[in-house]
Amino acid sequence: MRSRNVVLSAAALSALSLVAAANARPFNDPRSERSDKIDAANASEPRDAACTTARFVSSGAPAPKNPHTLAVRWGGFSNYELVYNGHIILLDAYYDRGSFFPPLGVKAADFKKADVVLIGHGHVDHMSDAASIGAQTGAPVVGGPPTAEKLRTQSIPAAQIKEVTGKGGELLKFDGFTVEPILGRHGEPNRDVGPVLGKAIDSLLPEMTAEQRAEDAAIRARGTGGPRVITEGTIAYLITFDDGFRVMYRDSAGIVTDYEKAAMQRVGRVDLAITAFRADLLPRYTIPQALEYVAIYKPDVVMPAHHDGGNVAGHDGLWRSTEPVFQALKDANPALITISRGYREPTCFNTEINIQSGG
Repeated sequence: MRSRNVVLSAAALSALSLVAAANARPFNDPRSERSDKIDAANASEPRDAACTTARFVSSGAPAPKNPHTLAVRWGGFSNYELVYNGHIILLDAYYDRGSFFPPLGVKAADFKKADVVLIGHGHVDHMSDAASIGAQTGAPVVGGPPTAEKLRTQSIPAAQIKEVTGKGGELLKFDGFTVEPILGRHGEPNRDVGPVLGKAIDSLLPEMTAEQRAEDAAIRARGTGGPRVITEGTIAYLITFDDGFRVMYRDSAGIVTDYEKAAMQRVGRVDLAITAFRADLLPRYTIPQALEYVAIYKPDVVMPAHHDGGNVAGHDGLWRSTEPVFQALKDANPALITISRGYREPTCFNTEINIQSGG
């Protein structure tokens, strides 16, 4: 009997050590709940501050220690920061967006380093800080023709501006990753929805003060507009890290283009899709567009973009609800993982385990 107790104690100690190892995992990859391989990976490594700190690495927070850790942070609207193996990718640049929005906890002046800034399109709420962040970091700023034209009127060295069409043959190579620009299409909201919902929402919100109107005018001057943004100025980006993990980024919820379909027919699937939500607010409109993205990109994980709102009339006063969309996506694909985090909160992935590697 005593011998059996000793054996049981040893087994219990072994189980405890496994639990301790799991608790010491550097982060919880959101895919780990359905993958034993991901769940067991890196279990012996200590926790990584890069995956718990609510601060951008480009503004001074620690980068992930493991070269196969991808840290993803949202910074309002369609702003995202991707950090991988010491490299920083900034998606959109709209941080000094005005006192009429909730504070993001980071300002454009805080960004000190980046490898590249990818601008989805040239509207002010996507590119207003692209020139200043590019100039501060020395990073190339990539965008479609209308975006590049606007950047050339701003205080950023011309050599840092990279104009792309997204029509093929423009693979951008960086240390540790590649970026393929793909021509998308800007969202075209339903004309029967905006005038009704927008007017009702605005009626419940305060008007901007004179100071805020002046602030808003200065911010708006840093963006561009016009029909070309819809047809030739909206770029989706397919980012492939050197271990095979793929990210698709789309900052405006327009219909999927033939260029996107061709690219996805070639690569098959992506591990993570970061996609904007339609401006129509009502789930009956936001859900079909999200379903189209999932059907074309076939991601393992979806993260939303362009879903927060401002505090005054005329400035996206209502957040675009994520849960109805997420539920519809999961109904269509129960294996899909959806994630929505707060400003600057990290989500970390083990990129060594990816669709291409069979993980």
